[in-house]
Amino acid sequence: MARNRNYKLEYQRRITAGLSKGRSRSAARGHPRAADLPKPDQVAIDRDSALERALGHMRRGLSQSAAAKVSGVSVEALRRHRLLNTKSLREGRQWVIFDLRPQAFWIASQGKLVAVTLANEEGSQVSAYWRAVDRFLATNEDEHLFPFEGNGVYDVAARYHPYETRPNVLRRMEAVDDLNFIEIYADVQ
Repeated sequence: MARNRNYKLEYQRRITAGLSKGRSRSAARGHPRAADLPKPDQVAIDRDSALERALGHMRRGLSQSAAAKVSGVSVEALRRHRLLNTKSLREGRQWVIFDLRPQAFWIASQGKLVAVTLANEEGSQVSAYWRAVDRFLATNEDEHLFPFEGNGVYDVAARYHPYETRPNVLRRMEAVDDLNFIEIYADVQ
């Protein structure tokens, strides 16, 4: 014998249970919006993926649907990827996308080049360090390195990496072609 179900009551229970757990109404229904999805773990960014290429197209001025079409992904997948991985807003017909995910950088630390994954905002500090190293190598004036002595960066795993500021070590690294800046930036990006 078939059981008579009260679908309206079941739906209300599902909604109240979801709301009591702190979910949005759409997530409680079983159809969460992209903003309601859990944040993914911090993993290395695959810059060659179709979704990343689509984000690049959006940064260059394409609409979300046009970028998805050019990259061969669905608009829904691109929207979800954009909401989970970036801060973005529209100014007129243009998307302004702020990518706040950790990124990989090379630094000279303890006599060798080390690839570290840092919070995005620390990239400017690493860039200032490399400019100082480049100026030191060009002029041989070690006062360019003074602001970085005793300093370093913490990666996303909270490991400390001190900046290499010893002039002789930097010269030795340059002599064995470890400090080829074009190759350093090509490897990371």
